[in-house]
Amino acid sequence: MCHDRGNDPPSPGGIPLYLLVDRDASSVTLLSAPGTATTGSCAPLPFGKPLPLPEPFGFDLETSDLV
Repeated sequence: MCHDRGNDPPSPGGIPLYLLVDRDASSVTLLSAPGTATTGSCAPLPFGKPLPLPEPFGFDLETSDLV
C-alpha cells in the first residue's frame, strides 16, 4: 500500500483506503489517503494473491475471483 497523491478529497465514510483494480494488468493496488498512519508497499499485487487489508478491516481480501 502507498500514499495517494495528496490533493484528493477524503473518502466517503472516513475510510482512508482506496483499492485500485487494473483489469488490463490483472492486478490490484491498495492506496492510503494522505495524512494517515497506514503504511505498506506501492507494488501492484497480481490477481489470485490475497491482499492483506489493514485495520479497520483486518483481513486478507481474496482476489482469485478476479482472474
